[in-house]
Amino acid sequence: MSPKVSIIVPMYGVEQYVEKCIESLLNQTLKEIEIILVDDGSPDRSGEIAEEYAKKDRRIKVVHQRNAGLGPARNSGVKVATGEYIGFVDSDDWANCEMFVRLYEAAVKNSADIVVSGHCDVTNGVITKTKKHPLAGQTIDSSRHIMEIRKNLYGHKLNDDVVEAFPMSVWIAIYRREMFIKHNLEFKEILSEDIIYNLSAYKYAKIITFTGDTDYCYRKDEQPSITQTFSEKKLLRYQDFLTVLAKMALTEDDEDCIIRAKRTAIDYCRLYVGIVRNSNDSFKKKKEHIKRFSNTKQIRKCWEGYPVEKLPLQQRIFHTMIEKECYASVLFMDYIRQGIKKGLRK
Repeated sequence: MSPKVSIIVPMYGVEQYVEKCIESLLNQTLKEIEIILVDDGSPDRSGEIAEEYAKKDRRIKVVHQRNAGLGPARNSGVKVATGEYIGFVDSDDWANCEMFVRLYEAAVKNSADIVVSGHCDVTNGVITKTKKHPLAGQTIDSSRHIMEIRKNLYGHKLNDDVVEAFPMSVWIAIYRREMFIKHNLEFKEILSEDIIYNLSAYKYAKIITFTGDTDYCYRKDEQPSITQTFSEKKLLRYQDFLTVLAKMALTEDDEDCIIRAKRTAIDYCRLYVGIVRNSNDSFKKKKEHIKRFSNTKQIRKCWEGYPVEKLPLQQRIFHTMIEKECYASVLFMDYIRQGIKKGLRK
């Protein structure tokens, strides 16, 4: 009998966390699962630990490959998956024991192609925030309403001043495996690959259910993340992401998708400034990084024809300073903004 859910866990340099992750999956109330551990050329003992667990439980499959990144590692897992649905768990996170039975039961009840939940943030073993999905309790079965959800993945509304992004991580959801096969869905090795993947998956889904559960435990311990650390490669990764997002928006029938994708370019430029601010480079070098990024073809093209006057005040000021090449002011504003945020957290 085929498993009800295949759970794919990409692994790279996580030997200190991966056992907790695997144990949480072995303890799932839903027993008809397969656990696919993908060793993405990990330099530590992650692959060995995976093999040790595979010897103890027949539901575990292990895939070893050269390091290729998160997207290709997930794709490798999908290729060997046999479950009715597919889920993803990051190897430094874990799932409460009821997570996959709740997702699967919701899928069966609503004949859903995708079921999405919320999650909780955990810092040093303590739950610091519980985040229900904003659409919790809803089942969407019309293409028009699914399109409205997909718009949120492209970015914020024109004059939207909210800070929280629409939840788009694949690890809070399960997906009907048939969709992967029929539409050749794959993850790209790109920044924010979950957004790009979900834009395609949601496009082909006929029914999407959103639950009020928050069983996924997202580790937020103090550690560098890809969205917080600065490197020269970051510039190219941001460019690639914005290029792909813009190309996808241009294929949509709704022009609002293009406007939202352009807004995302502005938001990612602000995010990039924050990463540069946190780097150890000199102030002069930081200004050069911001100038280089804001003058890339991708950013300039995204900003063409954007109704800047309708942006919220902070974003409007930011955009104007970038346009006038006031890079020192951009940095100072970001230092002030970060100082205010720290003050509010105290």
